[in-house]
Amino acid sequence: MKKQIVFRLILTLTLVSIFLLTGCGNSSDEDKKDNQESSEPTVYVKTKELHPQSFTDNIFVLGVAKALHEANLSSDEGGKIKTFVKDKGSFVKKGEVVLIIDNEVLKANLDAAYAQYEKAESTYVRQEKVYKEKVTSELTYLNSKFERDAAKANYELIKARYERTFIKAPFSGTVDMKYAEIGETVLPGAPIVSMVSLNKIKIEAGVPENYVNDVKPETKVNVVFKDLNDAKYTSEISYVGQTISTDNRTFPVEVILENSNKMIKPELSAKLYIERKDYDSVFVVPAETVTETDLGPALFVEKDGKAQMRIVDIISRSENEIAIKSGVKEGENLITVGFQNLINDEKVTVLE
Repeated sequence: MKKQIVFRLILTLTLVSIFLLTGCGNSSDEDKKDNQESSEPTVYVKTKELHPQSFTDNIFVLGVAKALHEANLSSDEGGKIKTFVKDKGSFVKKGEVVLIIDNEVLKANLDAAYAQYEKAESTYVRQEKVYKEKVTSELTYLNSKFERDAAKANYELIKARYERTFIKAPFSGTVDMKYAEIGETVLPGAPIVSMVSLNKIKIEAGVPENYVNDVKPETKVNVVFKDLNDAKYTSEISYVGQTISTDNRTFPVEVILENSNKMIKPELSAKLYIERKDYDSVFVVPAETVTETDLGPALFVEKDGKAQMRIVDIISRSENEIAIKSGVKEGENLITVGFQNLINDEKVTVLE
């Protein structure tokens, strides 16, 4: 009897122990599950609330500044340089003498030719008078006329050669470079000095051929010079080329800018933003937030603590911004920091 009581007691204690151990095990598993859920990894991100805004679709190209008027001055006669009336860096008005080629021999020939012409003119006048009075023959009269005309032509020829020794400015501008000095002999047509006019500057650029129907004369364009602290100029397309370059598949355009302060120098690089179309209400996002996927361009927005990928319809791209027509809604939070390795529905924590 005592043995049965002891056996029952041992059995009861064993069952109680098993129950307690089982209960403790289940509780531990649930705690672990809760801990795992609470410790699920999260990505820290920053966001920006999206709102529609106006946007200008620009064609972005690079250009180079050129002097609107630029010329190398040379002598048709050639010879030794006598003097520089205007030195390097001097401002010259149109028609003013810049330099003089040695012309002493031509000046002597010019004086002699003028004297010969004066003599022939005087003889012709006398012969004309007596011819009308029928005192001399027609042949004598005509000979005097031919001699007068020949002497005049010779004089005018030497005068033209003499005047070409005075090298004059073809436009108002600045003497920019000198390629020879006083006393040096220059050949006909060899450049002696160069002149530039910087009151107006021409910007030359090439536009990709796929925009051939979008760019026309008087199309508005903004020109930015990075090396001039991002100075911005607004102007219009002044010239559009009619041919496509086979080298880079672009067509040339030109823009004229006022440059009265002489800040823009020839050969300075420029950024051209040629206006293509204006939009009243689109979403504009940083260009780096949009990535290419198999489904198309995509970005991430934050909703209820999770990242949601959105496929978007792009209207236009610029250097730093992308205009989006559809795929996102007003008031959604675009993930701008931490989006690089996100996957759809991944848990995120927004940093203030």
